[in-house]
Amino acid sequence: MKSFFLFGCRYVLLILVLIAAQSGVCGEKDPVADSLRRQLELAASDTAKVNILFGLGNRFIDGPSDSLLYYYTVALQMIDSNLVILSDDADPENLIVYKTFKSLKMRALIELGIEYFFRNEYDKALDYYFKAAGVAREIGDRENLSECYSEIGIVYKNQGKLDLALNYQQQALDIALSLSDEDWIAICNTNIGNIYKEKGFLTIAQDYYIKALRTFEKLNRQRRMAALYHSMGDMYFEQENFDVALEYFNKSLTLSRLDKDRLREADLYLSIGNIHAVTGDPVLARNYFFRAEALYDTLGYRFNLDEVYHSVGLTWLTAKQPDNALRYFKKALRLSQEKNDNTTCAEILGAISRAYLMKNNLTTALEYARKSLEAANLSGAPKIKMNAYENLYRVREKMNDPDGALKYYKLYSVMKDSVFRADQYRAITEMDIKYQTRKKEQNIALLTEKNKVQELIIERHNRLKIILIILFLLAVVIGYSVIVYVRLKARHKAIELENRLLRSQMNPHFIFNALIAIQSYIYKKDPVTAGDYLSKFADLVRITLENSRVEFVLLQKELKMLELYLQLQILRFDDKFGFVIENDGDTDPDNIKIPPMLTQPFIENAVEHGLRLKEGHGNIIVKYRQRQNEIEFTIEDNGVGRAFAAKHEKARHSQSMATTITRERLDILSKKMKRKFILQVIDLKNKDGSAAGTKVIITMPYLKNI
Repeated sequence: MKSFFLFGCRYVLLILVLIAAQSGVCGEKDPVADSLRRQLELAASDTAKVNILFGLGNRFIDGPSDSLLYYYTVALQMIDSNLVILSDDADPENLIVYKTFKSLKMRALIELGIEYFFRNEYDKALDYYFKAAGVAREIGDRENLSECYSEIGIVYKNQGKLDLALNYQQQALDIALSLSDEDWIAICNTNIGNIYKEKGFLTIAQDYYIKALRTFEKLNRQRRMAALYHSMGDMYFEQENFDVALEYFNKSLTLSRLDKDRLREADLYLSIGNIHAVTGDPVLARNYFFRAEALYDTLGYRFNLDEVYHSVGLTWLTAKQPDNALRYFKKALRLSQEKNDNTTCAEILGAISRAYLMKNNLTTALEYARKSLEAANLSGAPKIKMNAYENLYRVREKMNDPDGALKYYKLYSVMKDSVFRADQYRAITEMDIKYQTRKKEQNIALLTEKNKVQELIIERHNRLKIILIILFLLAVVIGYSVIVYVRLKARHKAIELENRLLRSQMNPHFIFNALIAIQSYIYKKDPVTAGDYLSKFADLVRITLENSRVEFVLLQKELKMLELYLQLQILRFDDKFGFVIENDGDTDPDNIKIPPMLTQPFIENAVEHGLRLKEGHGNIIVKYRQRQNEIEFTIEDNGVGRAFAAKHEKARHSQSMATTITRERLDILSKKMKRKFILQVIDLKNKDGSAAGTKVIITMPYLKNI
């Protein structure tokens, strides 16, 4: 009874398709479509009908289309009705048909997801992509699973969820690498590069772009090359290298026109317009923006129109014509709100606030500035939040509200410092990502070689069975196998040895302030040792940054920082000295608070001006002990002494500055806490009166961690 009912449903669906086509609902009047409809009417099997429906839908694949949505939806309903029947059938032949319909369902879900993506209905697109990924996992189709992950990553990127986007694109790339699909690997590399570009890691993005470009050029994929040139132009635009950016945009535009990729052409008009806008030609910029708008309208694409209107509005705002600017900003805002793009909404709301501020409509300017901050908080983008605070500060300032202006100016300044620190240390993160990526690639190469060796061993065993029958083949097969096996094993051994050397070698080279030298060390020296060096340096920077935000830190954390610092200095000076950190045994470092960076300047002086100038091996002893209600720190070195170091002008200046700054800091703490912080510097002497080093004693109150 159920089968009869579902058969009736499929029949009704087919009749509806034919009636819709004949009545012009789908808007088609071309011979190819008419031929497909005739085939649909005559098709004997549902699999044939589904494929014909796919063909009819694909007639509209170059733009958002209700017709494409209609045909694929009908096809999906027909697929599901067959799957319901076949799921209860244990016949092996029908099991094959069941898997065929599952594969067709996966394809329909992907195409529907793409259609909703182009309609800016991201939630629906994600729903279809996740369903398609579930089907792909069920039937073991890794190729289409990789495509689903990539499409999911693209949606998350457009929503500004970059970490999620990167996670799914990386999964897509991992599958592509396992399948050795060269073209798809390059596409995944491009998508990952786009995400790193959005995250601000431009050199990493460039690495992925170059890898992808080499493949596309080799395979002569002009459409892919056009997309990649566009992305590289965007990257140079972010770096404010506008001439090079324009060169890449024009390369992409030439290829897009040759390939008749009109959507890419529209996107490039927008990008080129942005260059002319920032380089001071708003009229030419608007000309490109309007060309992009017209082409988007022709194609039916809406997901970049908000950026077009926003960019046009900014040119009018720059020209001090706020009314014209507002007209475009509000059109842009409606589209961004439809996409639920909080980052872009925050930018547009901020621009609207500035326009009303220019019109001296302070109440409305304040309203939109507040909305901009709300959207910025949802987006989580620090720079967008910083701009929102700046808008609020300027509006409050113009409203003669000094308290409000001061409040938001302080928030703006704090956020600006945070953004600056994030930019400052992005280079460290970027290099760490590069190192991890390279290490992963090496591991993949090693695993690939191991798999090849394993496959060869299995193949060899199989051939050994054959050689028992045919003696001639015995000699040929074994000879060939041994040669190939030895070569592969030699390559495997070389890679394994290289990795062991990378893990064991420690090339001492400490660079404290020059990050570019660390990058050079990674590329030119041993990457594993460099990774360890970078990890210690990153830990030191992290601890220093964390400590810099508070007035007191746990002694244990300060000791960890000193240990990292001294280890890196030992690397730098090739074990020229050693160090010891001693506890009297009664002091609990997890229960004591001290000012951060209290002893480090004197340890640096000991290294730079005491031990560096010393002939022979040096030593630094750091002691701390609890004495009644006080903590005493001692830093002692056996260096050349202050008198000798003072002969060097640079050393004298550095030591003087460190001592002076620390004394001032201790004086301030003494006044603030009304308890004594004491610094003593003692020149150590040998029996003959010669310099034996320097001892620094710092005494401070015992501050218990509560």
